[in-house]
Amino acid sequence: MSLPRLNSEQKKFDRTFLSSLNFDETGIEINRLTLIFNKLCANNNNNNNNQLTREYFRDFLSTLFDLNDETIVERLFILIGQGEKTLSLKQFLYSINLLLYASYDEQIKFIFRIYDVSADGNLQREELFTFLRKDLLIINEKEDGDMILHEFITLLFKKFDKDHDGVISFDDYKRTCQENPTLIQCFGQVLPRLFRKHMVKSMLNGNISIISKKQKYLNDNA
Repeated sequence: MSLPRLNSEQKKFDRTFLSSLNFDETGIEINRLTLIFNKLCANNNNNNNNQLTREYFRDFLSTLFDLNDETIVERLFILIGQGEKTLSLKQFLYSINLLLYASYDEQIKFIFRIYDVSADGNLQREELFTFLRKDLLIINEKEDGDMILHEFITLLFKKFDKDHDGVISFDDYKRTCQENPTLIQCFGQVLPRLFRKHMVKSMLNGNISIISKKQKYLNDNA
């Protein structure tokens, strides 16, 4: 794709990184996101390095993308930030590009990495328990909630563990999702829903005239 028109701050990025982004070629989206990033950083009085803190990133994802699972948002922050306590503009743009424009193969790889807390290339029962426990206990607050969850995870393993080795490898996960794409986020929502993606894209491009909470957030931070 052609590179978008950039401001002086964005021109510091290497061409390989810029070419990997899928924002609109006019530069409207990337420029709007840069303004939002700078405003969010400025709002943090303790931040003098133009870096985005975990708190503001979490608020951004919740408000714009309706991503509210604390465990998953924390994992996303860790992976994007490579273990650092803050995100740079480059990392922020990469994360939003991923949420809005990732191909199906990119989605599968990234979602698996989110679930793979131990980073060993396999999903263990304990990892799935961490992601699923809160949601199931909200549905069933009885004392047998953990037992029900273990039974549910056993059913999931029967579905995903293709080679029956007791773990879900990336190949297991990918094959199962290819057979049934609706299972791609069955361990927890990592990516925003399709209608939310369209809404955010429209707001970034100024194509939504109705001022919603999300649009007000963009206006206040850009």
